[in-house]
Amino acid sequence: MQPVKISIQGDFMDCQIYRGRLYLWTFDGKLKVYRWYDLINSLPNSERDALPLKFCFLDGNYLYKSDLVDLFHDEDFRKILLDKFSRLSNQHYELTEKEADRFLYGQQDTPSNLLATDTEIYSNSLYYINEQGLFSTSAHRDNKKYPVSSKPVKLWDCNLLSIKANKYPQLALSGGDEGLFEYDLSKDYRSRWNLKDPVQVSNKHSSFANYTYWSIYNTSLVESSYMALFDLNEVELDEENLNIYDFGRRKFKREFKEEISERRIFDNQGNRNFLSWGVDDKIYRATDGGFEIVKFKNNPNFEKGEEQFTRLQNLNLHAWKGKVIGGGTSYYGTILECENALVVLLSNGQSETIEGPITRWRVYPRSMNYQNHLHVIKDDRIEIYSFNQDYFLDQDEKLIGLEHKAPRKWSNS
Repeated sequence: MQPVKISIQGDFMDCQIYRGRLYLWTFDGKLKVYRWYDLINSLPNSERDALPLKFCFLDGNYLYKSDLVDLFHDEDFRKILLDKFSRLSNQHYELTEKEADRFLYGQQDTPSNLLATDTEIYSNSLYYINEQGLFSTSAHRDNKKYPVSSKPVKLWDCNLLSIKANKYPQLALSGGDEGLFEYDLSKDYRSRWNLKDPVQVSNKHSSFANYTYWSIYNTSLVESSYMALFDLNEVELDEENLNIYDFGRRKFKREFKEEISERRIFDNQGNRNFLSWGVDDKIYRATDGGFEIVKFKNNPNFEKGEEQFTRLQNLNLHAWKGKVIGGGTSYYGTILECENALVVLLSNGQSETIEGPITRWRVYPRSMNYQNHLHVIKDDRIEIYSFNQDYFLDQDEKLIGLEHKAPRKWSNS
């Protein structure tokens, strides 16, 4: 099943999608915010395409619901849905910047008037970094003149390389030679007038990081990478503290346990450093001719013989695509940023190659509705891909891509 693609022409440098709005930053210092639902609803060429387009671009989580998964075992229902996706297979919708601007919610100067190095949107707040430090400002506002507040708050003055939000809620901060830090996003921990400094997780080099459940996988482009392993330890019901999570009648506190080197994870004592990265239950490491995959079990029962890290597979890549220089993962597969291309290795064993040059790319595995998206910014446009083969797979058996599980109910006190 081929992906469905939307192209929007423009000179873009970064993108985010959040709660029905597409955020595009331009190289001339503008932030353009689009009404995503209206844009998608304008695309169908026929009434028959409206429903699959909704699943492709507006509600990527809908078909993962347990009551629908049971229907996929029915051959007739499965065929109907596959036929609908097949009608859009390899479809490419192209919009000029002028055509896309019909769905513009608002446009403004970039907050701080400096181009951001990296961005994240979490809980109606935009977090971004530039050469002056880490900033926060309100987003998803009912204000067409300023969809994002023009009065950001400076949270920290460290010159960072990358930021990544978790849903629990924390923000991993990669500071290069300064190390790996974490900022607590819970509202009872900070306020506009009582800001707390980030906590240093490690002083080892950090190029970028991502969350493996409530732990952090730290990637370094110059040194060995590692996992900062955190545990949830049960506490008394009446205890009040930071990082306390409620699961029904039980409370747990998130606490640092240990640092695990990539050589231990991949059971390899070699001296060469290869690029590795991890998201939730999958950890990947590049090799000379491809990459290898390890499955991470968040809370193994060692008494029953369960392993925390299990090697799954080694895969090779065609030589012309070049060295792997970056990577990411979503439910539909893993994304390899190579020197000459972006390679998407899909959860069904197939692959998609997007040739460069590429300015930036993003996936959204922790979003509610855009888990099946891949956003790729090129010199003169953004390409938004939707991958939809993963709905029809056994999530327990697939080797590539995150395992989709029913969300666990929790709250952060």
